[in-house]
Amino acid sequence: MSAVDIEIEFDGGTVLKGVLDTVLGPLIIADIKAAAPIEGRAALMRGEMQITIGIKRGNRKPTNEVKKGDIAYMPLGDNLCIYLKDTHTFSPVNILGKVISDDILENLDKIRRGSRATFRVL
Repeated sequence: MSAVDIEIEFDGGTVLKGVLDTVLGPLIIADIKAAAPIEGRAALMRGEMQITIGIKRGNRKPTNEVKKGDIAYMPLGDNLCIYLKDTHTFSPVNILGKVISDDILENLDKIRRGSRATFRVL
């Protein structure tokens, strides 16, 4: 089973659903699953939502090219990143999965910087 269903709940009740693919980063995803539920603070910047998750892993299959809806791990900041647009990242990231919620990406820009985010594996 390579698909791992996740959800991230933000202050105010906004819930983002996604799926991680263990083939893309098995050790990173295993660490995320072991640490879940993870609580952090959300930061929206430059078309991406970042949540510090505290697993301290390195790069597995690094890339700087991401697509809207990608969920990736950024080792530099120990962050889970959700991309709101296609972009070139300033630091290599490991793409782990995709957002599957309908229209949620458009609503993420309404989340205030520093809002609490709770990451769960379903």
